[in-house]
Amino acid sequence: MATQPAIADYPVRFEVLYPEGENRFMILIRWLLAIPHLIVLYFLQIIASVLVLLAWFILLITASYPNGMFNFVAGYLRWSLNVTTYVLFHNQYPPFSMSGGEYDPLLFEVEQQDQYSRLSVLFRLFLLIPHIIVLYFLQIVAYVVGLVTVIAVLVTGRYPRGMFDFLVGVGRWSTRLNAYALLLTDKFPPFSMK
Repeated sequence: MATQPAIADYPVRFEVLYPEGENRFMILIRWLLAIPHLIVLYFLQIIASVLVLLAWFILLITASYPNGMFNFVAGYLRWSLNVTTYVLFHNQYPPFSMSGGEYDPLLFEVEQQDQYSRLSVLFRLFLLIPHIIVLYFLQIVAYVVGLVTVIAVLVTGRYPRGMFDFLVGVGRWSTRLNAYALLLTDKFPPFSMK
């Protein structure tokens, strides 16, 4: 399922299967079909935000992430990635589920740690600033590449491989950043799309 080799020792994995034989016109309406998911995700995001805030305090005190909270936040992120993968790349409709392994085109895994660094948790937002700056510019380029990709898919019926790999790479970087921001991992994300 790998599109690019992931950094082996990083605790967050994000891979998207290259789309073969997709219906070229579905790329225009998948975002409409995703509206029910987006509505559910809106409410799940509110709950996940509250849990992350609570987890921040718990991590500062105990240095460990409660399992139920971790699973909910990781499940929310997984569901969100399933919907994003559907809208951008695949015609296979995603399940209404937080569970892993139910959506074939996407692999998202995050390893839960036993202990966190309280200092890293305390200054997490400041540590993210360099990533946010770089990712901001990468996402601007990704929007342009995405628009060109939509046109290419409509004309040829296939995703240009280089554009697909770039968009997945930006998604991988963004996913690692989100997992770090949501306190799912204590390991600082690499400056890499691989």
